[in-house]
Amino acid sequence: MESKSVFFLTIFSIFILFGCSGNPEQKEALVPRAETSGLTIADTVIYDVVVKNPQAEDTWTEDCLRNLDREKLVDIIFDAVYRHELLPYDYISHELMSVKDIRDLENDPEFSRKNIGKIQFSEEWYFDTDNLRMEKRVNSLSLGYEVFDLSGNLRGYKPAFMVRLN
Repeated sequence: MESKSVFFLTIFSIFILFGCSGNPEQKEALVPRAETSGLTIADTVIYDVVVKNPQAEDTWTEDCLRNLDREKLVDIIFDAVYRHELLPYDYISHELMSVKDIRDLENDPEFSRKNIGKIQFSEEWYFDTDNLRMEKRVNSLSLGYEVFDLSGNLRGYKPAFMVRLN
């Protein structure tokens, strides 16, 4: 429970930092990297997190997601992109996307913010051997939305875009 609060506090803090700089194209260079203590355990760890339970009868996943406000997180990211406070990148090519590209995505009948069901994180991991504490720094996240077959069954996830946080 506490780790989820720390995660959302970290995400919120990062959004605040992005909002304090001027030119959107220069934001990545202007945001200071947070100081961490301890050994670098991993300079890059990439993993997916299911953030929307695709099966209502899966009570374990439902319980794991009970404190997540997925809609709020997704809206924060989209709103920051529309305000040029976060820059969206194509998940495959890593090329910068425009706000028009994001609007086009939102107008695609296959897409809905409500169908964001997976987030892929890219992080750095640190371990403080003196205090036996672990820190994680989220460097980027990619939003993935559910894609359904003609019968309405979940076929998988498709990347919407990636944002760099550090």
